[in-house]
Amino acid sequence: MLRVLKLCYTALQIALLVACAHSVKVPLTPVTLALPSLSAPPPPSRDDALKQLQATTPCCRGWSELPFQRALPDEPQDFAFDRFSPVLELDGQRTHFLAFVLPGFKRSYRLLFKAQPSARHLQSSYLFAPTLTVLDAQFQPLRSEDLKLCEYIGWRPALSGAFGSFAIDDKQAKYVVITSSPTQLKATTYWEQSPAGFSAAAGPDPATRGNFSIPHGPNGAFSFGRLTPQYESAVQNGLCGKPKKNAGLLPQWRQSIAGMLP
Repeated sequence: MLRVLKLCYTALQIALLVACAHSVKVPLTPVTLALPSLSAPPPPSRDDALKQLQATTPCCRGWSELPFQRALPDEPQDFAFDRFSPVLELDGQRTHFLAFVLPGFKRSYRLLFKAQPSARHLQSSYLFAPTLTVLDAQFQPLRSEDLKLCEYIGWRPALSGAFGSFAIDDKQAKYVVITSSPTQLKATTYWEQSPAGFSAAAGPDPATRGNFSIPHGPNGAFSFGRLTPQYESAVQNGLCGKPKKNAGLLPQWRQSIAGMLP
């Protein structure tokens, strides 16, 4: 019996030594937490963005030279133009661009464009407002439009911004290109909310509430793709300008209620 106990004790010691040796060979790896940056660099001013655009060498000087490889998103996706985005030169005017291949035409449908201000201070913000051009299979323009944007504040960030829609109703339409025109760069978008109502970014709200006319710039963040039902309310109930005097609060109430609905 004593011999059996000694054997069990020896086996237990061996097991403990093996476990310890194994634990030494596989040390624990410390976990590094990626914390959000509290000092993100501010976006360039509108004047600086325009200077950067003019200083960039164009990659293309005609519609047929554009890279038509990206399919039109089935729903709005996020994009952004910045100082590193390629530049197209048309008739002596430079612009950033994004080109899409349209799906086979079966019936008319609409595209959604949503832009957002470049900074939380609306007084120093600008946004990108597009010129949309539809091309045929030979890269000839069928239609071009400086899209008007209207502000809408929804119940979540994806449904908040400056919205516009564009119809594809020509069976010859094969491509659509996002650019900006001199007319758009001279225009503004009406904005009624303070940045606190628009942005969920951390930090105190530095803005003064009121009405703003946000100038259009050559770059910025935006969403683009086929219009889906969840964005219908944003398009239909956007504020495109200051309400008429004595119009009452009904437009604002309707917008607020619509923004709370899924």
